[in-house]
Amino acid sequence: MRTSLGIAGTLLPFAVLFSAFLIFKLDALRASLWAWLVEFVLVLVFYRMPLLKSLEASVWGNLTMWTGFMVLYTGQLFGQAYRSTGLLEILLESIRSMLPSRDVEGRSVALVTLVAGFIGAFNGFATYPVTIPGLVDIGFDGVQATTSYLVYFSWTLPFNSLFIAPNISNAASHVPIVDIVRVAGLLTIPLVFLSMLGFLKILGFRFFAWKSQILFWTTGLSNVIAIILFTQVWPSYYILMLIAGAAFSLAGLYVYGRLAKRKTPQDAISARPSYTSMSLFKAYAPLLLGVAIVIITRSPGVSAWLERFQFSVAAWGYNRISINIFTTAGFYIFVTALVCYVFRNKQANAAKDFLAASKRSGRSLATLCVGSATVYLMVDSGQIAQLGKILARGGTFVYSSLYPLVAFLGGMAFGQGLPGDFLFSRMQVSIAPTLGIPLVVLVGIITVVTMGPPNALKPTQIAFSASLANVKGRDGEIFRICLPWVLLQIAVTAILSVILVYWWK
Repeated sequence: MRTSLGIAGTLLPFAVLFSAFLIFKLDALRASLWAWLVEFVLVLVFYRMPLLKSLEASVWGNLTMWTGFMVLYTGQLFGQAYRSTGLLEILLESIRSMLPSRDVEGRSVALVTLVAGFIGAFNGFATYPVTIPGLVDIGFDGVQATTSYLVYFSWTLPFNSLFIAPNISNAASHVPIVDIVRVAGLLTIPLVFLSMLGFLKILGFRFFAWKSQILFWTTGLSNVIAIILFTQVWPSYYILMLIAGAAFSLAGLYVYGRLAKRKTPQDAISARPSYTSMSLFKAYAPLLLGVAIVIITRSPGVSAWLERFQFSVAAWGYNRISINIFTTAGFYIFVTALVCYVFRNKQANAAKDFLAASKRSGRSLATLCVGSATVYLMVDSGQIAQLGKILARGGTFVYSSLYPLVAFLGGMAFGQGLPGDFLFSRMQVSIAPTLGIPLVVLVGIITVVTMGPPNALKPTQIAFSASLANVKGRDGEIFRICLPWVLLQIAVTAILSVILVYWWK
């Protein structure tokens, strides 16, 4: 009886979140706040946690997620700076100029793959206001633009914003980030192709047409090569993965564009770009400098020197957490944002931009704050450990088959996915030795499952994306279009999870 009540109590906050989104149509912040209130009362009444201890757990949960807060905030700064300095405009024009103006398919693929790689590497949220209106400008219906990009972008979620998800997984489990990305990289390879397939099909392109095949394999293999190189061969440079995939895709699309222009009537070829070579250099300079910073700080000498700035925080009996501002992804993004003003193509006021970005990031940061508090209450009260033990009773096969689905639902419930990533990564710490499964495998799978496949079905993400395409009252339609592709992703991920669990042993 008590076990049943424990399971019900564990699932109650998730039920509140889903109800708030789907029934009461609340935004992410209010839905997360209601879930925290319900969980707070639950741990006081059912788990008998003292009031002060419950408040301490809520605060400590936010401290453990400090890297998430930094990346969310600095990502907004970068997006605002890159756009206001005119560099984003040049980047987009350079993409358009590579391909004939009538090549709708080529322009669509180039837009999403290059923006998702180059911009998404630093700030995933900054890509939506570029790609979705861009697809609408190309000529697609708002629902098509929204659903196609939600499906495509899902594969990048475990790795964008300078790999914030593996950083959160590391904070929860203490598994080295390099080891986490090895597993996550292998699991993501088929998702690259599934996401591009969904993108092409939703936009109505014939997959087996020669043009679709060239674009599919050019961009798909480019990203897979980058995944292999920077998660398997040189995993210590994992942050470069998305940028490298975009660079390889850019080279392939450039060759494709040159060949396509030879077969295209002169009046259908894009007009000569209005930017100069120097302007083009300026547009890519902040991105290249971001890459350089990552490479330099990963070198043994510089890395050892930067470790001097690390400090620890401890309170209320919790394990110490280590903080180093200068080695976190948020710091790299912040420097890249500042560099945009050095290479600006038009006048921009950094102070005004930072103020605008700070205001825009307020609700996202508040949602993460409340979600983190909820998650740590569930961890500190033992709810998640109990759920893990119940699932583990079925053995290795049952657990490895079912827990990706549970993690998927958790990633869908929490607004940004990061709290769900933390929650279920922490859950694996006690489960791994019980089942004899390497902890790194379980945490790597969690990193992918909580961040990628749920993205296209998150109510908040659907509402945000639909607003960018000026689509109103069609959230249900967007959900239904994305659902088959999400189910396909989670099915493939679940099968590969079982294979990885047994193979890694």
